[in-house]
This record gives sequence, structure tokens and C-alpha cells, in this order.
Amino acid sequence: MDCPNCNTWNPEDKEVCWRCQTPLPKPKPPKKRSQFGGFSNWVWLLIVVFFAMTLLAQCFFSPQVIPQ
Repeated sequence: MDCPNCNTWNPEDKEVCWRCQTPLPKPKPPKKRSQFGGFSNWVWLLIVVFFAMTLLAQCFFSPQVIPQ
């Protein structure tokens, strides 16, 4: 981590800069991601499944026109 005051590199575990003794900002913990992705992924999946089922229904279960 670089010191915001003197731009000197400091190890991540340091609380003050070794050169200018300025307090260093604490590193932010990484955001945890959900194991299942998120709500938007489920919505997109449901939309794709809906359109796939609609397409299959139109192709295989359409009414047959009997010629006379």
C-alpha cells in the first residue's frame, strides 16, 4: 500500500507509514459474492426458459390444419 502523504510503499499490515509516520488507511475487505450469482442471473434464466418453452410449444403443439 502506498502512503497517501509521501507515496512510499508500505506492507499491508502496517498502520503508519515507516517514512513519514502518517496513519495509513485501512484496506477494505473484498466484497463477498453469493454462491448462486444473484437475483438478476435467476431472472435472466427464467426469461430464457420461458422463451424456449414458448418456441417449443409453437413448433410441436401448433394446431394442424387439415386440407379439404
